[in-house]
Amino acid sequence: MKAHEHGNHAATFDRDRASSYDGHVHRMWAGYGAMHQVIAEVIAAALPDKDTASLLMVGIGTGSEVKPFARYAGAGVRFTGVDPSSEMLAVAREKLAAEGLLDRTSLHAGELRDLARGPLFDGAQMIGVLHHLPGEEARLDLLREIAGRLKPGAPFVIGCRVGDDPLLRAVEERRLFADGRPPEAAEQMKKAAASMRIPASDDEVFALLARAGFTAPRLIFCELHLKTWVTRYEPSMFGA
Repeated sequence: MKAHEHGNHAATFDRDRASSYDGHVHRMWAGYGAMHQVIAEVIAAALPDKDTASLLMVGIGTGSEVKPFARYAGAGVRFTGVDPSSEMLAVAREKLAAEGLLDRTSLHAGELRDLARGPLFDGAQMIGVLHHLPGEEARLDLLREIAGRLKPGAPFVIGCRVGDDPLLRAVEERRLFADGRPPEAAEQMKKAAASMRIPASDDEVFALLARAGFTAPRLIFCELHLKTWVTRYEPSMFGA
């Protein structure tokens, strides 16, 4: 989903590409908007107090994931977004300002580990990030970083690519061409996919979550290779 998260991917997003990101991703993923709606509904339903909660958004990109919460959570909910791409965050600031949500959102360029520690969050989400990390150690470090910033029992929604099904990949490639990309985009897509460390199975993701202190996940959305689950942080499970 978000090819800009973590590492040198951030450098590939100049202003023009960041500005066109939303249009491209909505064409590439038919359920993109619905996915964020479902995520907002699920997190809002899981919060003890959906009127004053604080939410952490890792890999917030252009800020599209904030707006759905305005429909399902109270006006007092506040958002903290982290993303390594300053150009994506510049687009996010413009968008959130136009939607009247910027005063409720704190945006930070960089990695989550660089974010100053503060009060624990009531919930968190991370979509399209895990499959860009280089391996198990980096993934586990990030998941534990998120866990360490959450209140016990806080909901966490995570979404990432899982597996490599030739049929599903063919659909993704067709959508890529329908998006107006030149023929060489197929080769670029293959190179990008080769650079990812996509989890081979759901169980691989579940094992990482358990080791970071999260409960057994429940599937809430799936489109092609992208799967999204909700779990909760339980400190007693850390290191399991």
